Amino acid sequence: MYKLPKVLRSLAEGFERLPGIGPKTAARLSFYLLSVPQSFLDEFSDSLGGLKKRVVRCQTCFGVDEETPCYICRDEKREEKLICVVESPLDIIAIEKTGKFKGVYHVLGGVLNPLQHIGPDDLKIT
Repeated sequence: MYKLPKVLRSLAEGFERLPGIGPKTAARLSFYLLSVPQSFLDEFSDSLGGLKKRVVRCQTCFGVDEETPCYICRDEKREEKLICVVESPLDIIAIEKTGKFKGVYHVLGGVLNPLQHIGPDDLKIT
């Protein structure tokens, strides 16, 4: 039986911990990264390593950006009285792609789910 080198095995196991990534996809991604130029890997690892250090939650809307308040909350052209309440920052991306919404956002950080013991106190409602 073929045994992967330890570093490839470790990388594949890391990918498998990500949502939606199974063993085959994890192995494919690992081998793909083995074939790309080192400069790509350096950029990729810098982005990954700096993710938690450089991305912050906006103190106003609870979205994400590299500074707070975020670029949307800083935009003086936005209609502050028009608020779109969303579950996660990913929802902001989807809405912003349309180019139609000119208001601001409020990210709840989840949804009410009594079965999972997630109540109003667990969300960013204030």
